Amino acid sequence: MTAMAKTILIADDNDSVAEPLGQLLQKAGYTTLRAIDGVDALRQIAGKLPDLLLLDLKMPRLHGVELLKKLRQSEKTKDLPVIVMTGVYRGDSNAAAARALGVESYLEKPFRAGDLLAAVARGLGVSNGEPIDRHLLRAFLTRFSGVLRFAIGGRQQQLGFINGTPIFMRAGVQYENFGDFLRKRGTISVEEYAYYLEPGNCRQETLVQMGCLDWPGLMQEKLSYLGSELVAAFAFPPFTVEPTPLTLPSQMQVLSINLPRILYGGYHMHPRIEAWQQLRHRHAGQFPILTSGFYQYSNFLGLHQNEQEFLQCIDGKTPLQDCLGAGDALLPLLQTLISLEMVRFAAEPAAHADPGMPLRRLFNLPEVDDISDFASAQPLENFTDLVAESDLQAGEIPAEAPAQSSVPTPGDGYDLAIGKKVRQTLAKIKDKNYYEVFGLRQGEFSFDKLKSKYFAYTHEFGPELLMQLSGEEASLVEEILSVVSTAYNTLSDVVKKERYDELLGSDKVGLGHKGDDTFQAQVQSQSGKVFIEMEEWDNAIKALQDAVNFDPENGDYLAHLGWAIYKNPANDRSATMRERARQMINRALTLQRTASGHAFKGWLLFEAGQENLAEGEFNKALKIDARNSMARKGLRGMQEKREQEKKGLFRKMFS
Repeated sequence: MTAMAKTILIADDNDSVAEPLGQLLQKAGYTTLRAIDGVDALRQIAGKLPDLLLLDLKMPRLHGVELLKKLRQSEKTKDLPVIVMTGVYRGDSNAAAARALGVESYLEKPFRAGDLLAAVARGLGVSNGEPIDRHLLRAFLTRFSGVLRFAIGGRQQQLGFINGTPIFMRAGVQYENFGDFLRKRGTISVEEYAYYLEPGNCRQETLVQMGCLDWPGLMQEKLSYLGSELVAAFAFPPFTVEPTPLTLPSQMQVLSINLPRILYGGYHMHPRIEAWQQLRHRHAGQFPILTSGFYQYSNFLGLHQNEQEFLQCIDGKTPLQDCLGAGDALLPLLQTLISLEMVRFAAEPAAHADPGMPLRRLFNLPEVDDISDFASAQPLENFTDLVAESDLQAGEIPAEAPAQSSVPTPGDGYDLAIGKKVRQTLAKIKDKNYYEVFGLRQGEFSFDKLKSKYFAYTHEFGPELLMQLSGEEASLVEEILSVVSTAYNTLSDVVKKERYDELLGSDKVGLGHKGDDTFQAQVQSQSGKVFIEMEEWDNAIKALQDAVNFDPENGDYLAHLGWAIYKNPANDRSATMRERARQMINRALTLQRTASGHAFKGWLLFEAGQENLAEGEFNKALKIDARNSMARKGLRGMQEKREQEKKGLFRKMFS
């Protein structure tokens, strides 16, 4: 039986959860059935055994745990694969109890679509095939030219390559095709899309002929479409491919996507934390060494600051466990480095490979005078190496730096009490839990106190102090800041904080007891915003609606809920729902003037053709938060539209 024929019974009494789950599984090629309570689920299973049961524990008439017990007592159903999903029974103890009843996967709400699909694939024993990244890597590393044919999301696909780089996808993963992608982004109209779909018209030239896009714009949109579809494919279970090779000149080059960046983005958007933690454990005591592949692909990646710092830590002499630290944030980058063969692991310290080519710069590392020396460079001893006197040329000292001819040293006005204080502080916070680092109690947590304590640390052990230290004591200060930063990043993120509280095994979570409305609203809001970034609109609406229910006077929550409703493709043809979204965003701004709220309103006005009003909203957003990406994107879009209109006017005048 193939994945296309597998039947999954969804047992959940909540329509807002069960319906999007059914849509997701159907899109992945499965047949779904629905049970509205435990008794209904038992009746359907007795009538016709499904291939897998997706079970919510807290259901009316018959609790999920009781249903599980009955299934395991029957010879007919004792081996039925079951995936539990719950937002109530959290933690390792509940998961262990479920495993005792034969549950392999235990998902806590909210969970990612990719996590569910992977659990379904495991439960159904879908072991034939490989995930999308393995197929992409194989083609990329072998410089494959040709077409891969496969089925994913219940749809037959063709993915074309030239010398290892994808250049086209016949059908989409999230969208029906390229035209559907443009229509849903508002680039082409419904009428233009209908013409594009007519036999003989479904070619890229048609969009230029109709004047929807100029040629450079068409190329940019095609790359955007292909890249987003490949990243979305990371959420699907393993599949097999049928390759059809083509013989093409090895020197042939085409406008193509940045595949290393696609892999990096796919691992970030659809993490496989459990598998990556096993990988980290396997290589923990080994030494990561940069290969020649690192220099081939490094400049194709755009890394975050903590990832850049991780690369700097890879010096051939530091074990992996010391480079990674305690969290999971660096695991997607590590998987990227391993997949592209950019690092190897050695049992003993070793030198990096030679780049094998002239290198002007590595974009994800600080500039040095001779980048070719990076492969054999020694790690910096301390902070003072960055500001050595020989590097400070006239006119290059930052404006805020003190005007001095040299950096203080232990023999030049150095205070021995500073070194003693550094050691005492590190001893005080080392091996403490994150609350104790800031002198806080878990049950009496306050974000204001956390922020105050954090800035006190960063002020006391900031750059000015580092410039007075050298050698071991400078390293100790960096260790203090690392501990403090990790603790602050965990406790200031409500989702990470909830997970950390569970690890501590406390009955108290966050701002008060479990069920505290304020804390639950923050958790649901955080989840909803993540779902918006992933464009999982149904999940975003559900989470944000819960947040608004917990805290109905919070304008930020209401604005994001309105935006999720407005952007949900299911509401494209519903004037009522789109008007409701507009009213929510307007209401949100009366409750709380936020950058996001003004940016959302700006986009509503922009898309309605009211550009002057939209520009005003975007500027209001940037006054509140100058880094608001939606407002900045909106202003750029308006500027580009005006430039296009000017070009069109010139063409009419001189044609």
